Amino acid sequence: MSDPRPAPGDVIVGEHYYILASELAADLPKLVLKHDEAFLVASRRGDLPNMADSEFGFYVDGTRFLRQLELRLHGHRPIILNAGVAEDAMQATIDLTNPDVPLSAQVVLPGRSLRIARRVTVHAGVLYQLLLIEAFTREPHELALSFSVAADFVDVFEIRGHPRERRGEMLPPATESAAIRLAYRGLDDVTRTTTIAFTPAPQHIEPGGAEYQLLLQPGASVELTVAVSAASTPGSRPRPVGYGEALRRRRGVVDGLDRDAAEVRCDHDLFAVWVARSRRDLHLLLTETPQGVVPYAGIPWYVAPFGRDSLITALQVLPFEPRIAAGTLRFLARHVGNTDDEFTEQEPGKIIHELRRGEMANCREIPFIPYYGSVDAPPLFLMLLGEYWSWTADEALLRELWPTAERVLAWMLRAADRHDGYLTYARRSVRGLVNQGWKDSQDAVMHTSGHLAEAPIALAEVQGYQYAALQAAAALTTVLGLGERAPMLRERAKRLRERFEADFWLPDQAYYAMALDGERRPCRVISSNPGHLLWTRLVSDSRAHIVARRLMADDMYTGWGVRTLASGERLYNPMSYHNGSVWPHDTAIAAAGMRRYGLGEPFLTVATGLFEAVLQFENMR
Repeated sequence: MSDPRPAPGDVIVGEHYYILASELAADLPKLVLKHDEAFLVASRRGDLPNMADSEFGFYVDGTRFLRQLELRLHGHRPIILNAGVAEDAMQATIDLTNPDVPLSAQVVLPGRSLRIARRVTVHAGVLYQLLLIEAFTREPHELALSFSVAADFVDVFEIRGHPRERRGEMLPPATESAAIRLAYRGLDDVTRTTTIAFTPAPQHIEPGGAEYQLLLQPGASVELTVAVSAASTPGSRPRPVGYGEALRRRRGVVDGLDRDAAEVRCDHDLFAVWVARSRRDLHLLLTETPQGVVPYAGIPWYVAPFGRDSLITALQVLPFEPRIAAGTLRFLARHVGNTDDEFTEQEPGKIIHELRRGEMANCREIPFIPYYGSVDAPPLFLMLLGEYWSWTADEALLRELWPTAERVLAWMLRAADRHDGYLTYARRSVRGLVNQGWKDSQDAVMHTSGHLAEAPIALAEVQGYQYAALQAAAALTTVLGLGERAPMLRERAKRLRERFEADFWLPDQAYYAMALDGERRPCRVISSNPGHLLWTRLVSDSRAHIVARRLMADDMYTGWGVRTLASGERLYNPMSYHNGSVWPHDTAIAAAGMRRYGLGEPFLTVATGLFEAVLQFENMR
C-alpha cells in the first residue's frame, strides 16, 4: 500500500499526476453547512437527491456517509417557497408547500394547503433535520410522508474524479422501530456506519427509507426529526441530541469565538455587513482540534487542514483573532515532519501541505496522509510565530513552540544551502504536486514561450517568505536569550536580498521574474507573484514603487483585483486556476505590501476594488 507508482485508474497527463475534473451537479444551487470535520451539500429543498455523479451528501472525515435523503408527500416533491442558509451560517432554513396531491380517486389535497418548515443543521458528526408541518385545510386529510435514504461510503477523492480499482464491502443493513443502520467495511479495515434515526417512530421502516401516515386536522401541526449519525470503528459513536440543543451548542461555540475576537466598528453600513459576513464565514471554516481552532481551506472539497492556507489565514486575521494563530501553530507543530518519505515528500522539519482522512488516505492511495509538498509552508510558519509574538507577547506559547521552530528553521537553512541560498522545490512523489507554491496547478509556472518551467524551481514570492522568516527567527532568538544566533540569520537575509536582486530583476521588463527554473533561467512572464515581495519587504523602496505601478497596469489590474498572470502572456486564461484568474488573498497580500511601503494611492485603489467586487457576489461570498 506504500507503492508510489501510479495505481490502476490513475490519470497521468504527460508526467503529471492528475485528478479529473468532474461535471458533478455544478449548475444546481446548493445549501452547504459545516461543523468541524463534518459537512453537508444539499439541494435547496434540503434533500440529498439520488443523482448519479453528484456531490450531494453528508460527509465526515473525508467520507460520504449519506448520499440520498429525499422527502416526498404522497410520492410528490414539495414545492420550494424559500430556501437559504441563515445569516449566522448555523442552519439552513427551507420553507416548502405541497403540490396538488391526489389522495384517492375522489380526494385531492389542494396545492399550498400545507406549510412545511424544514430546518437543517450539522453538529458533532450528526446531521439534523427538523420538519414542522402545518395544515391549512378545511377538512382532515390522511397523508403519506416518506423519506428515501441510501449510503455509498465513497471517499471524497472518488467524488472529485479519482477512480478506484477496488473498494470494500457493503454490510447487511439493519432496521429498528425508529432507525436504519447502513454500514461498510473498507479496505483499511475500518467499519463505517450511518444511523438514520426518526422521531417519532414512523409507521413503516425498511433499509431504503421510512414512511409516516399522518392524519392532518385543519389548523393542526406535526413535528418530525431526522438525525443522521456517522461513526467509524475504532472510534466513539456520536450521541444525537434534540435539534434545538444541537443548534444551541453550535451557537455557543460561535458566541465564544466572538467574545474572544476584537470588535470592528465603522460608519459604513455595507462595509460593516461585509466584515460581519466574513467573520461568520471564517468561523464556519474553523475546526476544533486538540491543539486549538484551525481554519480549514474551504467548503466542500477542501474541508481539511492545508498548511499554507491555514497559515496565511491566521496571519491575515491575527490582529483580530490571535487564538486562530495559536491553534494553527500548535496543530502544524504537532504534524511537523520527522522522517524522510518520498511518497508523502516528508522531511524532518517540514510543515504539512495537506492532511486528509478517509479510506483512500488510510490505504495510501493518495499522498495526503499528511502530504508535505509545500515549499512555502515552513517559512510561513516562522513568519506567523514571529508576528504572533509581536502582537501578543505570549512568551509561554513561544517557548512551547520554539523546539519545533528550530527544526523548521533547520530545514529551511539546509534546503536553501542546497540551491545557492534559494528555497526550491522538485516533486519527489509521482502522486505529488508538480508545483509546490501557492500556485500549485501543473501549468502555473512557465516561460514566455508557454513552455512549463522545469524543476528545481525557485519562486519569487517564496524567497520573500524566506527573507521574512529569517528576520522573524533573528528577532525571536533575541527574545529567548539566544541572541548570538541573530547576526548570522540577519546576514543570511541580507545576502538573500542581494542575490535575489541580481538573479530575479529583469531590466528590460522593469519587473521581477516569476521564478528561476532548474537551469537558473528566469521565468520572464508578468505575474502577481512579485506582489508578495512587498508584503515581505524583500525589495528596496524604489523598486517597490515600480512593482506596485506594474501591478496596477491594465494587463494586470482588473478594477476588482490583480490577475495572477498578465493578459498578454501566452498561457493567459481568465477562467484558469492560476493563469489569469483573480484570487482575493493574492490581491490582498499585494495591497498589504503596498501599505507597508507607504504607497497609499494604489493601496486604496486595490482595497476599494476588492470591496466593490464582494458586493457583486451573492451573500458577499
